[in-house]
Amino acid sequence: MGTAVAAPVTVGGVTWDPDYLLDFASSSVQMHQIFEGDGSVRGYGIISTINGRSQQQFCDACEMTIVFKDYRPTGSSGNTVTYSGGVVEIYMNTGESTINPNDPLTMNDNNVGRGTLWLSLVGHEYNGATLRGTIYSQRPPNLSGLGQLDVVGGVAAAYFDTDLQVGGADLAFSASFTQPYPGTTNHVIGTGNFYGVSAVPEPATYLMLGMGLLAVGGLRRRKA
Repeated sequence: MGTAVAAPVTVGGVTWDPDYLLDFASSSVQMHQIFEGDGSVRGYGIISTINGRSQQQFCDACEMTIVFKDYRPTGSSGNTVTYSGGVVEIYMNTGESTINPNDPLTMNDNNVGRGTLWLSLVGHEYNGATLRGTIYSQRPPNLSGLGQLDVVGGVAAAYFDTDLQVGGADLAFSASFTQPYPGTTNHVIGTGNFYGVSAVPEPATYLMLGMGLLAVGGLRRRKA
């Protein structure tokens, strides 16, 4: 297939530039985090920028949403809580949407996580935790989180399974929550970011990806 070209790269309808100085840096303008009764955390969000480009530029006529869950508390030190586990899924949706990226109250459990599974990730343990959450105040909320992730699936998996983040993780993320969700004490709103180094797959991986796309195309023709 010849020499791999670094940029731009489009996978599953999403375009980014591995030669961008920050490589893969995505910012989620809106994120929700919910504390369950057992202390575990889950939530969802929508990605608004990648490599400094707006949603209309990196993914025209689509939206990218995030769903995370299964982060379980394992201990605390001062105002910092450590967590284990964690599942994070990033979806690309070209269908109808009811989310306004500028209004966090338009996002809920029912309108996120739609479309194609773009990246599937699990928490990567580093220094005994997959996530560290720090509570600066509760009323009003002022919370932050830092964690690591490993790629386990999704149509863009081959580009991000790099082991180049802290402790051999594939992606790192951070989050900050400073708004309470109306009428609740266990639901907060804020912002989040993913950081990673992407790589163009080797030719053999390209061949496998191509075979998978051909198979999907064949299934669609048969259904038609």
